[in-house]
Amino acid sequence: MKLWVLIAISLLLSGASTAQNPYPEIDSLLNRAEETYQVNLDTALVYVNKAYQLALVSKDTNTIAKTSVAKSFYHFTRDEPEEVEKVLKFIFENEEKVPLSNLGQAYNHMGGIYYRHKGMEDALRMYFKAVDIQEKAANTAGLARTYLNLGMIYRKLGKDELAEYFFEKSSQNASHNKNATIHDLSDSEGLTGARKQLEMTTKALTKIEDKDNSVLAAVMYSDRCNIHLDLGNYTEAIADGEKALAIMDRVNFGTNYQLTHYYIGTACVRSGRFEKAKYHLNKAIESTNILKFKAQFYEQLIEANERSGDYPAAFRASTQFSKIKDSINTIQENDRIAAITAQFETEKQAQEIEILEGDNKLKAAQLKNQRSILFATIGGVALLLTLLFFAYKNHKIKQNLQFSELTQKLLLMQLNPHFLFNALNGIQYFIKKNDTKKSTRYITNFSGLMRNILENSVEKFISIKEDHDTISDFLALQQLVHNNSFEYQVEIDENLDASNTAIPPMFTQPFVENAIIHGVSGVSEGKIIVNYRIENDRIRVDIIDNGKGIHSEKKNANSLHKSMGTSITKQRMENLLKAEKYPVELEITSQHDGKDGQGTKIILTFPLKYL
Repeated sequence: MKLWVLIAISLLLSGASTAQNPYPEIDSLLNRAEETYQVNLDTALVYVNKAYQLALVSKDTNTIAKTSVAKSFYHFTRDEPEEVEKVLKFIFENEEKVPLSNLGQAYNHMGGIYYRHKGMEDALRMYFKAVDIQEKAANTAGLARTYLNLGMIYRKLGKDELAEYFFEKSSQNASHNKNATIHDLSDSEGLTGARKQLEMTTKALTKIEDKDNSVLAAVMYSDRCNIHLDLGNYTEAIADGEKALAIMDRVNFGTNYQLTHYYIGTACVRSGRFEKAKYHLNKAIESTNILKFKAQFYEQLIEANERSGDYPAAFRASTQFSKIKDSINTIQENDRIAAITAQFETEKQAQEIEILEGDNKLKAAQLKNQRSILFATIGGVALLLTLLFFAYKNHKIKQNLQFSELTQKLLLMQLNPHFLFNALNGIQYFIKKNDTKKSTRYITNFSGLMRNILENSVEKFISIKEDHDTISDFLALQQLVHNNSFEYQVEIDENLDASNTAIPPMFTQPFVENAIIHGVSGVSEGKIIVNYRIENDRIRVDIIDNGKGIHSEKKNANSLHKSMGTSITKQRMENLLKAEKYPVELEITSQHDGKDGQGTKIILTFPLKYL
């Protein structure tokens, strides 16, 4: 099999293990592309292009980076280097923003393009850059793929020892337990395996020219430092680690930089060189942003401080270690929740897509037979809407007419000649007796009542204060007409905002008049109480008399007046409910056992309304 084909397979694996995304439709398209890749590359590219366009619309950096990596692989497979470089341009221009795993994959893909079109030297440069980034991301799967590519190139160059070295590195990372510690590689042979690795690495080092300036030598010295640490050769581990750091500083190459400091620091702790251990462990902490690494570095630093007797420093390191562990736990929990949520959304969307596709097929089959029905329905709906419009308009006109007629009935009822005649005769009586004070007071009450009745009769709602004043004037005049044969009280509860809350006009007056005519009329020491208050977010008006009760009334002209008032009130209640959505409740309580003084209680309850 050709080398570039093996690299292509490696690139496919590189793009396959992507993290869950908050855009499940994009994930679904990428999965479908991967499923159809082996059967039809063009179809796979169609799916990945759709995912890429959706990612651009989302303007989410992580999503664009993820789809760019996937899209670059399919263009590489089609041998379209310009398209690969074009689509990966976004990642390289946003290196500080995209996830390290995607950045490492992008350099890995560029290594494959450079191998095929520019040469092995450029390809090696890209692959070593990918190694550097994947080390920082602790991406063992990505490292396994990149080391595999490096091994294949060195095998092609005829450097079998170096090729074998990188193949072994690839195998180690591929089988690495993601919960293992940094230098706890998956090695079933124990120390025997470590000695084999030491022998292989030392042999590979002998094949490198100009070791003092070789990136590859820096990587191998760092690996050999780790192997010596596992074997307990602490002096040799420190020496190899310092050689690796010197080369890295000289050629400005950062792969394994923080890990090399950590290996040296650990070897120094185990060999009792605590001050040197602290220096290297602190350098390791400073040179990494990976929380998992920092936690392990701080754990080793705590041991170095404790064993050297520097307990304050050990306490400070322990505090930092605890904070980092808490952060790691929080991130892991958030990742777990995000993965569960994304999986749920993906499955949900897949189900919705299946349902939608079925619905679309059904609708497409029905559409041809529904065109004539649709036009007929539209015409019928238009006709119905026209009829409803005119019916509604006619209904509103009738309501307005009913309201006007009701207003006129109220005016006629309240301003009947009998009432005016009695009131004016009473006032005239005081004038003849030269009782100027009473005459003036009652004329004032009469004029105020007339003005209030005339003004309020054309309003839909008036304030409780206005209704209170009208009822007070009315009772004062009625008291005059009935020769002060009854007493009255008109009260407003202090918790009620009488100036700003409202009820319909002339609603209480008919019941107050009934209390006079049918209640206290002819009763000694008659009394009428009108009380306004707020109760359970509603306005309540109580009209109470100590009169004869309802069943003692006689069939006379006054009874006709009562029936008329009750009928008008019921009409008004129905009209308010229909026109204003304003329900008014009426409750009448009366007792009669043949004696006077039983009384009647009228309770009117109105919705709370503000002017």
